[in-house]
Order: sequence, then structure tokens, then C-alpha cells
Amino acid sequence: MTTRAAVIGSPVSHSLSPAIHSVSFAALGVDWSYEAVDVTPDSLASFMGSVRDGGFGGLSVTMPLKNAAVAHMDSLDDDARTLDAVNCVSVVGRTLRGHNTDGDGCCDALESVAGVRLAGARAVVLGAGGTARSVSLALVRRGATVVIVNRTAANADAVVDLVRSALGESAPVSTGSTTDINAATVLVNTTSVGMNSDESPVDHGVLHGGLVVLDAVYSPLDTALLRAARAAGSTTVDGLWMLIHQARHQQRLWFGRAADAGLMREESVRELARRGK
Repeated sequence: MTTRAAVIGSPVSHSLSPAIHSVSFAALGVDWSYEAVDVTPDSLASFMGSVRDGGFGGLSVTMPLKNAAVAHMDSLDDDARTLDAVNCVSVVGRTLRGHNTDGDGCCDALESVAGVRLAGARAVVLGAGGTARSVSLALVRRGATVVIVNRTAANADAVVDLVRSALGESAPVSTGSTTDINAATVLVNTTSVGMNSDESPVDHGVLHGGLVVLDAVYSPLDTALLRAARAAGSTTVDGLWMLIHQARHQQRLWFGRAADAGLMREESVRELARRGK
């Protein structure tokens, strides 16, 4: 019997996950299918009950369910527990285990696409939401020094506190400002600024040729920030690469191996073209 997997959230019809995972399952020769299921916070408990009843091997979890899903897990990995957020569920029998692959997806994209050596890197993370927390935690774990920049300083401080609670009070993470980009080697935008717009989260004057810039936004694929970064001589990594690499982590959690990232990107770009993006 074919094992089902799905991305759940609301709205979810825009998700690229079905394209990414379906082409992966075919390439790997696994008897899995993948679909998008609109699930709201109110219908989450009922849906998780149906998952426990059988047929599903894994779930991807997107907004607005990442925090709410925690209460429905039988166990959590360290990152999901620290972040109080789940973006991936592995299913064994009637048991649900929650994971969070966002931060490792970002780090893998930086390393594999741009050749970044994160050990010793100086990174600035823009934002203080769920993605910023997962990315900052993963960056520090891989040896980077991280500065959090956010319009609301208290929210940036909360990210620092979370990382230190997980990795120790001496963890190299602090709050700062966009002037810290001048000395940075990595810049990651985790805010929604630039999504379906021509806005940029920073003044382009702070960008420079010594930077690798990753924008977690992937609609549009080539954001105003990435265009300005290239003009300044920076190396750029778009948000689609982060999405692909976090999906590869999910596949390893579900059945122990992952499809080729290039194949996943080719199908994603085709899907975006079909949508006129």
C-alpha cells in the first residue's frame, strides 16, 4: 500500500512541497505519495487523529500550525522542543514525533550552494520570528557567531535567550543593528519583507562583496535584497534552496535518504513557471 505524506497548513495551496517531494519519491523509487491538505488550528486535532489511524508516514507542517502541532506529538527532537515549533512529523505506527528542519535547511543551503564555511563565520540574522530562531540556533551550533537584528529589540533579545538556553550562556549570539553587516560574512533575511513586493529589509549601502546573502523569501525568487546584494558583489542564495534542503532533511527522517537537491530545484522552478511566477 502506498504510504501517504502531506503538507498541512492554511492556506496551503501555494506550497511548493508537493512538487518537491513528489519528484523526489519518484526518483528514489519509494512507494510514497504527497499532497497538500488544508488544516486549520480548529481542525488540527481531528486531522492528527486520522494520521494516527494509519496510512501516513510523514507530514510537513507550515503556518499557522507549527506551534500548535507541538501539543499533538508523542515526542519531540531537541530543536522542536527548544523552538516549541514543529515543521516535520515522522509517523511510526500510531506514534508521532515532531522535528524542526528549518535551521539545518538554511545552513545546508549556505554550505552547499555558496560554499560557506560556517565554523568561524560572522552572521547577521534579520528578524526574530520562528524562522529566525531556528536559523540562529543552527548557525551557532555549526560554529558561527550570530547577531540578531530586529526592529523590536525585546524580540531580538528573546532569540538570544533561547539560543543560550539551548547551547549555553557562552554561546556566541547577541543583538545588534544593521551596522553589524559591515563586518559580517553571512547575512540571512528571515523576515517577510520583500515577499511579493520590491521592498528590501535593509539599506543597500550596508551590503558588500565579502557577504554571502540568503533570503528566506522565495516569492519572488529573485528578491530586491538579492539583486542589490549581487550589485554590491555579494554571493547570493535564494529561499528556494533553503526550502529544498529542509525538505531533504524531512525525507531522511521519514525513510533514511533524500533525493538530489538539483532535481528538486528543477521541478520547483518548473512548478513556479506553471504558476506564472
